[in-house]
Order: sequence, then structure tokens, then C-alpha cells
Amino acid sequence: MKGHICHWTRGKSMGGSSAVNYMVYMRGNKADYDGWAAAGNSGWSYREVLPYFKKAENNRNLEVYDKKYHSEGGPLNVERFPYIDNNVLMLVQAFRDRGLPVTDFNGENQLGTDIAQSTSLHGKRLSVNAAYIRPIRHIRSNLKIITKAYVTKIIINPITKAAVGVEYIKDGALLTAYASKEVISSAGAINSPKLLMLSGVGPTEHLTKQNITVLSNLSVGHNLQDHVTTNALLIALTNKTAVDGPQLLNNIYEYYKQPPHKNGSLASTSTLNAVAFINTNLSKQDLPDIQFHFDGRNIEELYADPPSSIASNIFPLGYYTGLSVKPLLLVPKSRGYIMLNHTDPVYGPPLIYPRFFTEREDLEVLISGIKYATTLEDTPAFIENGAYFVKVPISGCESFNWGTNEYFSCLLTHYTTTIFHPAGTCKMGPSSDTEAVVDARLRVYGVNKLRVVDCSIMPQIIRGNLNAPTIMIAEKAADLLKEEYC
Repeated sequence: MKGHICHWTRGKSMGGSSAVNYMVYMRGNKADYDGWAAAGNSGWSYREVLPYFKKAENNRNLEVYDKKYHSEGGPLNVERFPYIDNNVLMLVQAFRDRGLPVTDFNGENQLGTDIAQSTSLHGKRLSVNAAYIRPIRHIRSNLKIITKAYVTKIIINPITKAAVGVEYIKDGALLTAYASKEVISSAGAINSPKLLMLSGVGPTEHLTKQNITVLSNLSVGHNLQDHVTTNALLIALTNKTAVDGPQLLNNIYEYYKQPPHKNGSLASTSTLNAVAFINTNLSKQDLPDIQFHFDGRNIEELYADPPSSIASNIFPLGYYTGLSVKPLLLVPKSRGYIMLNHTDPVYGPPLIYPRFFTEREDLEVLISGIKYATTLEDTPAFIENGAYFVKVPISGCESFNWGTNEYFSCLLTHYTTTIFHPAGTCKMGPSSDTEAVVDARLRVYGVNKLRVVDCSIMPQIIRGNLNAPTIMIAEKAADLLKEEYC
């Protein structure tokens, strides 16, 4: 990345990454789950997982959505934000001008555009902690939550090869917690593989170098996937949104004036709600291979140095002078991997090797997606609003002409980023799959009484944001456990 940094945010909080994410409610495509099932993962077809999406959902916009795909009454509130930014309307209209239909991304057809729903309630974030845990935290006697605790190892009996508990650090003391039935790792696509490897479950060659006794030789940490994109494709706006103190104070007042209902620009994620799915000319199926998100940014600072500007931005998402266009690669061919930190495997952050663009086709699909995005400039929606792409080559890519394949290739490889959708590092698959870590019931191969329940089990990353699919995985896992123990 020519000296730049691509940070990977972790949700080290109650509710995990749902406490820090963009709150986009997106399930992925039917073909994703049918693909999982076709690969030997019985029970994971779209027909079989749809009930779990619906079970979790309390959709507050059912007047516009098909009840075949949506429901109400679940713990997870799903709604559109009460405030819609004018540029959201412009972006959706621009895609419509290009011929995309308005669609329900979680319904019959994913290809199209619309204002996305969010995991929120009355204009305020609703994490899985708020949806699932807070309502029963002080009611359920069989729930004990230990915070500010750092798990260092899953305790596995070397003779029976069964997980019996975990070791963890709290207040400087090494403690243990034992399981009467099973241990479940839900630490995410980065930390679940780390925890398994620290416990002796992982590639023999890597664990041996760390002086860790191997209890099950599995491809833990392999198959890493993410929705790679760039943060340096920029749109300038004439209807600039000023970032100033008085306006922010007024919006804070508007946000709080009618509890519990929130309103105003602070009660939304701004232009992130404008979403579109397309299939490029490189798509071999009638399925999306690019998803578009739009970040509102201070374009002057962003153009000078996109990574530093994004990292140092302190204002809410509704305050911006330009847009960063993020075409997401939905079906990456490249695969990365996770390894333990060589110098401090327990406390050091794991080593992340995304290996983006190691397959040339990934770069070509994204370039095609970028070229599609630039055609929005010619739509009536953009022209009427005076929106246009900044066509001055960005630092490091000055030797290429803006708009050429070479320039966009430079843009993608110099200013690579992600919207934090790591997946696949504890791959679900049949025993015949040499890269599989868990079976279709999410049980770790070679270790009894140990499961992984998070997006690390995805064999292939889904076409869309990962929060809702991760919740679906957990809902299904709950039923798998009840089948065995209730």
C-alpha cells in the first residue's frame, strides 16, 4: 500500500462489532446460502436459513416489504432511519437513472437500488447486546456475563480431545471457567482462529513453531475473505454540508427533543443508506458482484490524504463536503490467512495477511465497478445537483491518466481499504474438505464439545454486509444446541 495503513476495527464491546458497525441490515443473496449447501453443508440452503432471518427480525416497515421474506416480533429491530439525507435521494435516483430498479435487497431480487434498512430503533443504534442481552440480563439465572476479561486459551483434555472450559485473565489473575456441556467460540473471524490456534487447534507447521502442542491439525486461519474496496474515489458536491459548532449544537437539540424518538442528521448514518447492487460485464451469472456504499467525507482533507483523513475524522457521518465512493468486491477469488503473533502470540494482535488482489480477476471486477460508478456523473440526478467526480490523479498515481484502467488499478492497490467484513477463517465444510474447520453443525473437527459460532464459519463470504448473517448463524446454532441438549 505504498506506506499507507489499512486498519481492521474490532468490536471489543458488549454486542461485538454490532456496537461499532454501519448498522446496515443486509442478508446476502439466496445463491450464497444455496452455494454453502451445495458444497456439502447440509441445512444451510436459503430455504433453510430464511426462517432464522425472520425469527430474529422485527421489521417496522412491513407496509413496503413482502411478508414472505420479512416478519415482526423478533428481538432485532429493523427500520429505515427517520432522517434521510438529500444526497441519499440523489444517489438512489442516479442509479435509477442508470436503469437499476428499486428493490428489496433482502427479498426476491438483490440487483437494484434503494435506501437500506438498519439495525436501529427510533433513530438510535440497536446492537445485538441491546436486542438480545439487555432485556434478560438481570432476569435469566443461567446467564453470567464477565466483562473486562481476556480469554487466553480453550482448555482441551489431551486424552479425550474434549473442550472442558477456558482460561482467562481478569484483574491480573489467571482464572478458569468450566463447561458442563460445550465451549463455544464467538470471537469473530480474527479472534476465533487466534483462540483456536492458542489452544492447539490449527496448522501443525505454524503451531509447532510457536511451541504449541497440536491437538487437531486443521486449516484454522485460512480462507480469509473480505469485501475489499478503495477510499480514494471521490465525488465533489456543490450542496456542501458545513461542519460548524452552531449547526452541530442545533442537531444535538433536535436529536434529543422528542424522547425516545430521535431525529435530524444525527439519527442516521447519512449517505451510507444509499446502496446499490450491480453485476458487471465480468459477472458470469445474473448475480451481483459489486455493492456500492458512499461515505460522507471532508473532501479537501480526504483528497490530500485519504487514509489519514478517515482515521482522524471526529465528526458524525452527516457532516461532509464530498463523498467517498466504495465499490465492494462481493465475490473475491483471493484468499488470505491469519497467523499468531510471533513475538507475543497470546496478547499480541494476530498477523493478518489479507492477500487482496492476489487473483487478478478481483482487480478487474473492481475496475469495472468503478467505471460503472463514474457513469453516474452523466445522470440527470447528478447534473441537477452539480455532483461530479474529482478527476485530478491522487498522490502516488499521477503518472496515469484519470479514468484509465491503469489509474484505477493504481487507486485500488495504493488506497486499499475494507468496510470490515472479514470472514471464512474457521471454514464450515464436509470432512472431505481439507480446509474445513467445522462441520455443518459448527463442531470443530477433531475436538469434542467445541463449536465456533460467528462469521468465521462462512465457506464463501456472502454478497452483502455481515451483521444480519452472523445473527442468523447464531439463531441457527441455538437450535442446533437445543436439538442435542433439550
